[in-house]
Amino acid sequence: MTTLPLLESDAHNRPKPHAFFAPRHNRVVIWLVKRTACLNIKRKLKVTDIQIDDADLELLRGLRKKRCLLMPSHSGGFEPYIIVYISKLLRESFSYLAAIEAFQRHPAIAWIMQRMGAYSIIRGAADRLSFQMTRRTLSEGKRWLVVFPEGQTVWQNDTIIPFQEGVTQLAFKALEDISEDHDPSLLCIPMAIKYSYQEDMSDEIEGSLKRLESQFEFETTEAPPSSYDRLRRIAGALLTANEAKHNVNVAEGSSLDDRIQCMKETIVRTIEEQLQITPRADQLLLDRIRSCFNAVDRVAGEPLPTAPYAQKLAQERTQAVSNYYSDLWRVLQLVAIYDGYVRETLTVERFLDVLCLLEMEVFNERRIWGPRKATIKLGNPVDLNDYRNVYKQDKRNTIQSVSRILEESVRSTLTELSTQHSTPFITP
Repeated sequence: MTTLPLLESDAHNRPKPHAFFAPRHNRVVIWLVKRTACLNIKRKLKVTDIQIDDADLELLRGLRKKRCLLMPSHSGGFEPYIIVYISKLLRESFSYLAAIEAFQRHPAIAWIMQRMGAYSIIRGAADRLSFQMTRRTLSEGKRWLVVFPEGQTVWQNDTIIPFQEGVTQLAFKALEDISEDHDPSLLCIPMAIKYSYQEDMSDEIEGSLKRLESQFEFETTEAPPSSYDRLRRIAGALLTANEAKHNVNVAEGSSLDDRIQCMKETIVRTIEEQLQITPRADQLLLDRIRSCFNAVDRVAGEPLPTAPYAQKLAQERTQAVSNYYSDLWRVLQLVAIYDGYVRETLTVERFLDVLCLLEMEVFNERRIWGPRKATIKLGNPVDLNDYRNVYKQDKRNTIQSVSRILEESVRSTLTELSTQHSTPFITP
């Protein structure tokens, strides 16, 4: 087991005033990163084995000269390492769309990422420079583009959250730029990545449960509860503490799942009211969270006035608004969690997924357990050119329809992998 500093879930790791990090492919840097890919995957991800069917690998090799958009699942935050490994197998270099926060962690990281072919995007914002780069990269087709369409890591390997339709929209925009005279295809390739543990994880589970239990006060029981009961007890205690903090009124007899959803909704709605944000009726919770983040970023990034008293008030407002970051990250980390995630399929992988989320919340620490195997499987590629005429007639509905097709392809493929490569959890 190893611990890693939080990246996307660091409350201080927010985009600085808008800048765009353009791709600057460099053969030497790409070669070096590929050469060390397996070592990094083993050291950082605790992944000791990567498997992809020969048929899937041959399919990818057969598409080398095509315009392709790779759309992998993004459960753990470290999937880019896996994709670099795929590029190594194919002896190709890709372009990558990455959140701007990743570039702003350190100048050296930004330098390497750009020379690997990555470019930045501000999530949830109209990042025109990034949109233009995406459209040009796809239409020119010199390199495949890798985009994680969920737009956010969810830290639950068996969960796929709704795809961001903006990804599909940009792909169709690129299709408009492609001449129909010669090979007008643009292939979207759904890809599922499933992690499974290779050893008995009982000691790691017991250690995590004990660490978490030490942070709460529980009544002693004559018979020690099962590991699953202990997990639910910890989750309930954490939820109770947050309900008290946020003045969440819970209806009597509410299930744990109802309480989780109520807490998330209450926190986001309160922040929206404070920031005077009116969500759309059809807006997903994840999109509402991003809108709140961007609103806080705008206030935090405003230049201070020159007059001393106005400056004092502005600083107070910035501090008050910045306090929302921790609550927004808390909801974001729990955005995909629900009570039945472990119970509906009781596996070691799901159990440790939830323990990881709980430790991130309680200790602000990301734990990676291992050794693990990563299994990669492709869904059926979707050629956007097959939808060209329908898109011309009804752009909005076509974008929504194709997004759902791609999303369901990744979800069903991941479900298949989970059935084949998960470890049943025997509750002691």
